[in-house]
Amino acid sequence: MDESWYVVLCKSKQEKRAQEHLMNQGGRVFLPTLIVEKISKGQRQQKIEPLFPGYLFLQCADDSPLLGTLRSTRGVRGLLRFGEQVVKVDPLLIGDLQQKTDNADNSTSYETGQTVEFTEGPFKHYHGIFHEYDGDKRAIVLIDVLNRQHAIVVALQDIMNKP
Repeated sequence: MDESWYVVLCKSKQEKRAQEHLMNQGGRVFLPTLIVEKISKGQRQQKIEPLFPGYLFLQCADDSPLLGTLRSTRGVRGLLRFGEQVVKVDPLLIGDLQQKTDNADNSTSYETGQTVEFTEGPFKHYHGIFHEYDGDKRAIVLIDVLNRQHAIVVALQDIMNKP
């Protein structure tokens, strides 16, 4: 049974919600993202945004029941179509996008405010609060030291979700 990549249309600014709900239903989802630097309140901030706002990619079997329940999935509007024809994406293009956006594995993503545990370095076994990504390999984590909250930059490989 062949699996194909489909283009999923998402509701406005609900790509992450659609991704989460499709993954909960057993779909393999790819949401290509990029880091964008924006100025907010006079300060530069890096934010992770979808490469294709309003779209994500779903891999499933051509006869998967997931395709039938897609429209009732939270955050999803439907599949991209040209007329009556559903659009399928070349797997080579997906592979290329995964390589270039460096987020082929979306399972280790963190949300602002999420508690994380340090696995390496001087704060090993301590807990902190994930603040934001700092590039594609680092994160800014808030940690309480001496009754003050400090923002530190750590490698993503040095933190994990708190169990």
